Amino acid sequence: ALAEEGAIFDSKSSWKCFLPVVIHVLCITTLNTIYKTVAQKLTEWENHVTQDAHENSLILKRFLFEAFDCYICLFYLAFYERNVERLRMELIAVFNIDSIRRLGVEVILPMILHWRARRNRNAVSSLPDYPEDLELDVYESFDDCMEILIQFGYVTLFASAYPLASIAMCVSVWIEIRSDMFKLTKLVQKPPGERTSSIGMWEDLLNGMVWLSVLTNCLLFGFTSNQMLQYIPDLYMQNEEGETLPAEGKGRIIILLIFAIERVLILLGLILTKWIPSVSTELSIKLRRRVYLLDLHQAEKAKKSE
Repeated sequence: ALAEEGAIFDSKSSWKCFLPVVIHVLCITTLNTIYKTVAQKLTEWENHVTQDAHENSLILKRFLFEAFDCYICLFYLAFYERNVERLRMELIAVFNIDSIRRLGVEVILPMILHWRARRNRNAVSSLPDYPEDLELDVYESFDDCMEILIQFGYVTLFASAYPLASIAMCVSVWIEIRSDMFKLTKLVQKPPGERTSSIGMWEDLLNGMVWLSVLTNCLLFGFTSNQMLQYIPDLYMQNEEGETLPAEGKGRIIILLIFAIERVLILLGLILTKWIPSVSTELSIKLRRRVYLLDLHQAEKAKKSE
């Protein structure tokens, strides 16, 4: 009723149709902000032995909550309503509005506040110049990584419904890189460098999301959209309301085909993961040569000391 013509969420209006999405994004942001504090307290109470274990636990808690918060509406449209058009529109709207929100909250708003604070300080301060970095906020990479991870889920989990999401994400990531560069150089304190061998829990979550996307896209392919209907029309029929349903006695065949395709894709992914090395052959040779030269140098030093 709220989406009818003339109502508050009029779907035919040029701007009222975006109100539900804006409210959705605001609810997501508010709930994520509240749970951020809850997750930090819970992780502190767990009293982990190492800092890595503490960070991994915090990352997992926040990701599970934020992923549920962001994706539950999309999963509802995809697998309960089974309406691929509404899913696509919701995905496009949430994806774009969330990108605009991040740009405004992370760059434009801090830039305005920093400019006002700097002007007020120059107007009242008679002290000599001192490093402005002392007044800037401390940079936290956690939220930036979480936002990219959630955005990656929009692209992979529902790629069958919105294939152009990958191009949209490339544009969004490019804008994110430029805005983060401006933020790191102008709006926050310079973060200290930290050497690490991997991105830790973030990599595990990315891998898990990729494997889960195989299942979600196969289900979208077979049940939600008409993509499989175009290839094997004999397995489907349309009822009096125009809805596409499995033909009588063909439901088991459709399910079998969907999960067969999923297993083939997973097998192909495992083969590619095993076949393509994480370290290239050229780099591996250089690393072994470096280790050999270091061992040789240490052996020569040991002989000279004797």
